[in-house]
Amino acid sequence: MSLKKVEQVRAEKGFKVWDLVVYAAVIILIVVLFVVFVFARDASPVDVITVSAGFAGEQRTVCTYTFATRSLVYDESAITVNSRTEDAIELTFHAENGGHNVILIDIANASVSVTSADCPSLDCVHTPAITSNSSLPIICSNHHMIVQTDYISGSVIQ
Repeated sequence: MSLKKVEQVRAEKGFKVWDLVVYAAVIILIVVLFVVFVFARDASPVDVITVSAGFAGEQRTVCTYTFATRSLVYDESAITVNSRTEDAIELTFHAENGGHNVILIDIANASVSVTSADCPSLDCVHTPAITSNSSLPIICSNHHMIVQTDYISGSVIQ
């Protein structure tokens, strides 16, 4: 590099005005996205829980529980009620392949979790409980079972 070129580079300012505008716009975008995804979640308590059998086009709702009315509607060929108290309901989901998952609906805390299963991976058991409308669904890929809030699924047993 020539000496003239070095002096020219030194004479220029480090940042131009438009460089600073672009950097500021990127920082503002990052802050806005952070606020939207972290603070704008729907943390309202769970209203309705659905248990579905199958995936994609073959999915059918086999159980629906409404916390407000304490109403439980289920398909007896896929769901067995193990116990029902004032504070909790324990269900067993029977998969078409012969497997099962035990689902605990905690009425007192308005949450749902899978407490045990006979599949090898046990991903559904290790998935955190559904505690709000923005909670992730609980999925057992081996038994083709999905437990989710009706806020996401919008389905009802027919």
